[in-house]
Amino acid sequence: MWKWVGAIVGMLFAGFFGLIGGFFIGMLIDRAKGNSNGYRRTGASLFEQQQVFFQTLFQLMGRLAKSDGRVSQEEIELAKAVMQRLRLSPEAQRQAQELFNQGKSENFDVDAALNRFNSVVGGGMMRRSLVEVLLLSAYADGYFSLEEKNLMSQICAKLGMSQAEYNSLHEQVKRQAHFHQGYQQQASGKSSPDLLKAAYDVLEVDESMSDAEIKKAYRRLMSQNHPDKLSAQGLPDEMIELAKERTQEIQSAYELIKKSRK
Repeated sequence: MWKWVGAIVGMLFAGFFGLIGGFFIGMLIDRAKGNSNGYRRTGASLFEQQQVFFQTLFQLMGRLAKSDGRVSQEEIELAKAVMQRLRLSPEAQRQAQELFNQGKSENFDVDAALNRFNSVVGGGMMRRSLVEVLLLSAYADGYFSLEEKNLMSQICAKLGMSQAEYNSLHEQVKRQAHFHQGYQQQASGKSSPDLLKAAYDVLEVDESMSDAEIKKAYRRLMSQNHPDKLSAQGLPDEMIELAKERTQEIQSAYELIKKSRK
C-alpha cells in the first residue's frame, strides 16, 4: 500500500487539489501585508481562520484514521507528510500530533469541531480544501472503508456541502490520484496500462468521444484552473504557482490522449 501513500502525498502537494501548503503560506504573507484578499468572510481574523483550519484538519484526520477501528501506518505517514509540507516548527508538529490524537479519542465531538469551523472559517475554498485533504487521508491505506464513508458524509452534511458537490470532488480526487500514481510508475520504469484511462478520467471524457469534444473538455478545465483567472480572484501567489502545476497535469493528460490517437 505504500505506493498509495506516495501517490496521494505527491498529488496532494503537486497538483491543484489540496492547496494547503501554499494556502497557509499565502495567508501568512497576506496577514503580514495587512491584505485580507477576501478571506475575512466570517468576521474572524486571518490568524484565527488559519488556526481553526489547522486544528480541524488534524483532528478530523485522526478521527478518520480511527473510524474503522485501527490507525494504519500509512495514515500516520500521511499525517506526518502534511506536517512536513506545512513547514511546521517542532512545536507546531507536536501540537498537530496532539490534535491528531484528540481526533482519535472516543470523546472527540465531531459536530462541535465542525460548528466551530463553520463559525470561524466558513465555506468556499477553505471548506473544499478541508474535504479534499480528508478524502486523501481516507485513501491513505488504499481502502475507503464504510466507516470512513459514513464519517465523510456526516462531515459534509455538517459543512453544508451538497451530495452532488461531494460526489464530484470525490471522483476528482480518485482520478487525480490514479493519474499521478500512473506517472510515478512510468517514471520508475514500470508499465502502467491504466495510465491512458486515467488521462481520460482527468479530462472527464471517455475514448468514445471525438477529438473536438475532448479538446473542448480540455479547454474548459484549463479555463477553470487558469492562473490568471485565479489571480484575479485574489488568491495568494503561492496558490497561483500550485495552480500552474495543476494546469500542467491537465496538459500532460491531454498530450497523452492526443499521442494515443495519432
